Amino acid sequence: MADPRIRQLVIKTGVVKRLAKEKTVYEKEINTELARLDKFKNEGADDHVLRKQEEVIQECQMMIPDSKRRLQKEFEVLQKYLQDELDLKETEAYTKASEVLVEAESALKS
Repeated sequence: MADPRIRQLVIKTGVVKRLAKEKTVYEKEINTELARLDKFKNEGADDHVLRKQEEVIQECQMMIPDSKRRLQKEFEVLQKYLQDELDLKETEAYTKASEVLVEAESALKS
């Protein structure tokens, strides 16, 4: 891995992978917290507890657009880097980056 371009490719791939995972985690957390809110409502929880749970859900919902925006930006950066460095196409890092782009694209669409 003496080529600095491969190192940059690995770094950019890691960033996109992390941001895609982050967005997915926020979406799962919203579902978990919504289920918790329903549970609290069914159990007749205190109004304060319900309001706090709704605040948690709102905070999660506010994070999704930001994480999606950051993912979109880094997705485009990695995509352009792959187009500019076609001579690295035979490397394992390039293949991995292409796979991560496919995963990230599906995360962006959801």
